[in-house]
Amino acid sequence: MFKKLRNYPPQLALFAREASRAVFGEAGKLQTNKGFSIIETVVALSIITIGILGILSLFTQTVSNSELGVNQEIATNLAQEGVEIIRNQRDSNWITEKEEWDDGISEIGYYQVNFKDNNTWEIKKLGIDSTFQPFYLKNDEIYTHDATGKITIFSRQIAIKNDEKDILKITSTVQWTERGKTQSIILKDNLYNWQ
Repeated sequence: MFKKLRNYPPQLALFAREASRAVFGEAGKLQTNKGFSIIETVVALSIITIGILGILSLFTQTVSNSELGVNQEIATNLAQEGVEIIRNQRDSNWITEKEEWDDGISEIGYYQVNFKDNNTWEIKKLGIDSTFQPFYLKNDEIYTHDATGKITIFSRQIAIKNDEKDILKITSTVQWTERGKTQSIILKDNLYNWQ
């Protein structure tokens, strides 16, 4: 074959020789690719399996964290609601010109607030010592302490202190259990008699 290429340009002859060596080798025998050994196959499958398991683990962790984030958002809203309802009672006392600015919320202790069907709130004094009050989900949209729906994982405690004159210290705490651990959101606020 090389003898026939002598009449061709030198670059083409060099290319033909190199191509022939790549296919047939130095000894002129045809080279064959024997393929992957069993060890190479096991190693490749192990690497692929580890990669897939890593992706599945990441996906599971993401879903779990997403659920925790949703529950934290619900608990934060419920804790904020507790503070806002107590503040609303103080503001209502001013608007209706009651004698005391803290009427209905002046006693030290724990309180429970419930949404009523006519778009009003009920504030109920529980006493000096109180446990967390469980929430029930009514009509899949309203969280209430009245046992008129399905029980949820959330419970709330609203504490009022009036250590100083003309100041109410509000602490609204919401707790829930998730993944075997008790989680909580605590919001604090001070209400003043500024009028």
